[in-house]
Amino acid sequence: LTSPTAPEKHREIYLMQRKSGKLGAGLGKTTGWIHRTTLNKHGVNFMNAVKYDKIDDDGLHITVGKSEEKHVLDVDNVVLCTGQEPKRDLLSSLQALFDNESSKDQKKVYMIGGAYKAGELDAKRAIDMGMRLAFRIHENSVKEDDLEEAPSTEEKLMSLMQKK
Repeated sequence: LTSPTAPEKHREIYLMQRKSGKLGAGLGKTTGWIHRTTLNKHGVNFMNAVKYDKIDDDGLHITVGKSEEKHVLDVDNVVLCTGQEPKRDLLSSLQALFDNESSKDQKKVYMIGGAYKAGELDAKRAIDMGMRLAFRIHENSVKEDDLEEAPSTEEKLMSLMQKK
C-alpha cells in the first residue's frame, strides 16, 4: 500500500455558504463528513459566513465573517445556489446583461438547487447539481436539460480520475 496523494489541481474551486458554521452540516451525520473529506482531498477552498457583494470584470466580490473582511476572487466561472425559492427575475436580468455584452467570451447563466426547483430543503441535491455543472463547464459540455438528472457512474468515475 502507498500513501494517498492529492490529485493535481487544475483550478481553484471555492465552496461558500452564507450561514456560519461547517459547510454541509445539515447533510446528515453519515454523509456530510464524507462529502467534506472528498472535497478537502481535492483541494476545494471552504468559506462560510459569506456575503456575495457583486460580480464584475475584477471577479467575485465577497465579504466574509463578522469581521466583514473584503475579498475579490479572480474567477472565470461562478455557480450560485442561493435560495430555496425560484428567482426567475434574477436569472432573466443576468441573461439579458450577458446577451448584450460584446465580449468574445460568451458568458452563461445557470440556475441550480432550490433556485432551480423549489421543494423540500435538499442541500445534497443542490451540491450534486453544482458539482455536475462545474464538471460540465470544465469539459465544455453543459446541457441545461440534464442538470437535474443524477450523474452516471461513468461521469462520476471520469470526474475523479481525469487528469489534464
